[in-house]
Amino acid sequence: MENKLKRKFGLLMAMCMVVGTIIGSGIFFRNEEIVAYAGGRMWIGIAAWAIGGFITLAFAYVLGVLSTRHEKVGGLLDYSDVLVGEKFGYMFGWFMATFFYPSMTGILAWISARFTVELFGWHTTRGVNQFFSGETFAIALVYLVAIYVINTLSPKISEKIQISGTFIKIIPLIGMGIVGLIAGLANGVTLENLSYVVAETPVRGVMNIQIGYYPAGSAFLSALIATVFAYVGFDCVMNLNSEIKNAKRNLPIALTGGLLIITAIYVLYFVGIFGAAYTETLASGGTRTAFTNIFTETGGTILFVFIVISCLGTLNGLTVAGQRAFYAIAARRRGPKPEIFGQVDAATNMPNNSAALNLLLIAVWMFINGAQQAGWFSYLSFLLPESGNIEVFRFNIAALIPITFNAFFIPMFIMVMVKQKDLGIFNRFIAPGIATAGAIFLIYAVIQREEWVVAYYLALFAVVMCGGWLLHKRKEAKQVADVAESPE
Repeated sequence: MENKLKRKFGLLMAMCMVVGTIIGSGIFFRNEEIVAYAGGRMWIGIAAWAIGGFITLAFAYVLGVLSTRHEKVGGLLDYSDVLVGEKFGYMFGWFMATFFYPSMTGILAWISARFTVELFGWHTTRGVNQFFSGETFAIALVYLVAIYVINTLSPKISEKIQISGTFIKIIPLIGMGIVGLIAGLANGVTLENLSYVVAETPVRGVMNIQIGYYPAGSAFLSALIATVFAYVGFDCVMNLNSEIKNAKRNLPIALTGGLLIITAIYVLYFVGIFGAAYTETLASGGTRTAFTNIFTETGGTILFVFIVISCLGTLNGLTVAGQRAFYAIAARRRGPKPEIFGQVDAATNMPNNSAALNLLLIAVWMFINGAQQAGWFSYLSFLLPESGNIEVFRFNIAALIPITFNAFFIPMFIMVMVKQKDLGIFNRFIAPGIATAGAIFLIYAVIQREEWVVAYYLALFAVVMCGGWLLHKRKEAKQVADVAESPE
C-alpha cells in the first residue's frame, strides 16, 4: 500500500467534475417541482434558477481564490483548517463524509433508477409506482455497485465516463432549450402556460404540490430550495485537488467557468420546456411527455436515455468525491483509524478502505431515503404541532441537508474577510460577503419551508457530530498516551 494520491487529472477532468457532477438529475427531477410552484409565472422559475446559480457561483468563486493559496488533500478541509482551525476542519470533513456524500450519492442512485424505470414504462404497468417500486431500488443498487467497482478498480475508466457523460448530458438540455422555445412560441403552448390559472379544485403535481397555488414570495422560496439540490456537486472537484495537475491554476477556472455554463444551460432549459408541454403535465412528472412532444416518440426516447446517462454522470462524480472523504480526514491523522483509512492501493492508486466505508454509509442513507419515499415517516406525524403547515412528517434529506452544508461555509467566508489581508477588496470583502449572505438566505429558506422537521434533522445531525467528536478526542488521547509511553 502507498499513502499518497498521484496527480493524474487535467483541466478537462476538473471542468467535467464541476459541470458533470452538478448537471444530473436535479435539473430534470427538481424542475418539475419548480414548475408546480410557479404555475404560469415563468419568471419565478427563471429567477429561482438564476439566483440559485448566482449564490453557488459566489461560493465557487471564493473557493477558487482559496485554491490558489492553500493546497493539501481534500480542498474544503484545507481551507477550513487554515481559516477557522483544525478542529472545525475535522468536523466539516466528518459531516461531508458521514452526511453529505453518502446521502446525496444514495439519492442519485435512486433517481437514476427512477428515470430508468420511467424510460422502460415499468411505472405504468402492473400498478408499479416508479418512486419506490422493487424494480427501482434493485436498479439503484446495481448502478451504485457498478460505479463503485469501476471507480475502485480503474480510476482512468471513471475519468473517461465523467468526461464523455458530461458532453452527452448537455445535449438534451440545450436541445430542449432551443427547440422547445421555438416550438412553444409557434404552437402557442408557451403563451397558454403563461396564462395558467389555478383551478378551483386543487390540482396537485409532484411531491403533492398544489400547482401554482402558493403566493409569489412563498413559491419563489420553495422553487429556490429546489434549485439547491440541482446545484449540489460544485464542491466535489475540491476533493480531487491533490490529484489535479497544476491545481492552483485549473481549479479556479473549473469552478467559476463551470458554474457560469451550468446556470446559462439551466435557465435555457427551463424556458424551453415551458413550451414543450402544458403546465399541469410538466408539474406532474411529465418530463418524458415534454421530450416526446418536441422530438417525437423515437427522438424523445433517445433524449430520455441521455437523461439517464446524465443522472449516472452525477452519480459517478459524487462517488469519486465520496470515496475520498474519509481518506482526506485520515491523511491528517484524524478521525477513526487513520492508519487504515489513510491507505492508498499501490496498483490502483485508490483509497479503497475509505471507499468501502463510504459505500456502507450510502447503503444506510439509501434505506432512509427508501423509507421516506414509501411514506414510513408519516407515522411520526404526531411529532408535529397541529398548527404546523406540514401535514405529514417528511424526512427529506435532500431538502434538509442545505441547512448544515451552508452553515459550515459561513465561518470560512467570514474568516476570509478577517485573515486574508493581502487580497484585494473584491476577493477579500465583496465576494465572501455575497457568499455569506447567500448561505444565510438559503438556510432561512429551508427553515421557512420545512418548519418543525428541521429540529429533528438537527437532532440527528448533533448525534452524528458528537460521535465524530468523541472518536477524534479518543484518537488524540491515544496519541498522547503513546508519546508518554515511548522511550526517549
